[in-house]
Amino acid sequence: MSEHTTTHTPTYARPAHTYFDLLLAASAVILVISNIAATKGVAFGPILTDGGFFLYPLAYVIGDVVSEVYGFKNARRVILTSFAAAAFASLCFWITIKLPGAEFYENQSALETVLGPVPLIVGGSLLGYLVGQLLNSWVMVAMKKRTQGRFLAGRLMGSTLVGELADTLIFCSIAAPILGISTAPDFLNYVIVGYIYKCAVEFILMPITYPTISWFKKHEPSYASAHA
Repeated sequence: MSEHTTTHTPTYARPAHTYFDLLLAASAVILVISNIAATKGVAFGPILTDGGFFLYPLAYVIGDVVSEVYGFKNARRVILTSFAAAAFASLCFWITIKLPGAEFYENQSALETVLGPVPLIVGGSLLGYLVGQLLNSWVMVAMKKRTQGRFLAGRLMGSTLVGELADTLIFCSIAAPILGISTAPDFLNYVIVGYIYKCAVEFILMPITYPTISWFKKHEPSYASAHA
């Protein structure tokens, strides 16, 4: 009597072939790094900003691409995932600071100086990011429906103005005292410069954002098939 042996081949889930995951990862990384960089106050003469000024606008560019190509539901997924990643990073930094240092470790004060403010900065950044990005995405998608997909440049500009205003007001209100900005003129400087700068960067990057969105629409299989 012969025995039959059955070979079981392991099975695995197949990830979808899409660019969405790359955009999600990029958004999360940018938010985490910019929150750390934002702990440094930066001054260009009378202009006050923070160390994350050159990174943070890129999160909105990615948000525009995701909102336009993948819709509000998926944009919200990117926003919430990035939010969770930054919050987790902040928690890890806090735990690291609280861990007892080895006798030979002499950089505790430097570590606290660099990463100590991060939880507070992240709190303001995350709240601003959450509200601003959701508004940015909602306006982008609502305008796309209203204009039947036309006037992309106008929709990019309109959503940016709304989202960045909410984001900047919330973040600056929380971050200013931590960065040592205590007077009303300096606070207004911080808010106005930050808002104008972020909007200006997105507008300057529009010649890149526009073809990037077109590229994703063309090469994302699900989008291309839906509009075939």
